[in-house]
Amino acid sequence: MRGRIEHWARRTPIGVAAGLTLAWHVVLFALADLVGGLSASWFPDLGPALVNAGTAAGVLVLAAWMGWWRRAALGWRSPDRSWWWCLPIVAVILSYTAPGLTGSVTVLISTAVTMLAVGVAEESLSRGVNQHVLARLGPTRAAVWVGVLFGLGHALSALWFGRPWDDTVAQVISTTAYGFGLAAMRWHLGTIWPLVVLHASDNFVQLRSPGAAPLWWQAVIALLFVVYGWWLIRRLPERLSLPVSSDLDPR
Repeated sequence: MRGRIEHWARRTPIGVAAGLTLAWHVVLFALADLVGGLSASWFPDLGPALVNAGTAAGVLVLAAWMGWWRRAALGWRSPDRSWWWCLPIVAVILSYTAPGLTGSVTVLISTAVTMLAVGVAEESLSRGVNQHVLARLGPTRAAVWVGVLFGLGHALSALWFGRPWDDTVAQVISTTAYGFGLAAMRWHLGTIWPLVVLHASDNFVQLRSPGAAPLWWQAVIALLFVVYGWWLIRRLPERLSLPVSSDLDPR
């Protein structure tokens, strides 16, 4: 079975990445139906936390079983100079805190833990396994497809949970740009874990903000992620600038 997955990942990386994205959402929706509604006074977001912890566990088990752990950037790397590339993203996250944060201590802790689970679940799939599979396309095309699949995944969630389509279109555009920017950063970092923290922090401050950021600011941020991601890819060493033939990951 592992040999077949490897074979198809090499022959049709986009198809395999799309299939993994779809399978991830099937598991997400199934868990949401089973335990998504759970809540407790001491942990209001108990259900969503369990749902995302479950999907994260599924991705991590798959990566370990396939022998993709290191190449999918799931291993830990000690902080180095590449971590400075995270600072613009930190600045974006801090911009969302300008209006302040709302909620009791219990709510804030519950949201923080849940968003950490979301960060692990989404980063392990998108910037982890999917980016590994797509890496043979070359850093630029791989990052683009990581962003596209990440954005389209949010469209699936919107369809399943019945969210308004006008909001969904804006979210797909912003998450596609976001996914591309983080994918470009992942090439430099060589590990998803700083991205997990950034992703969780971004979700946390936006959820606990008293109101959504203005649409114009969201558009600026989306453009920033695209420009910054492109700039990061242009700064990759030459040895990483071409598609690979013997391995799925250029790192």
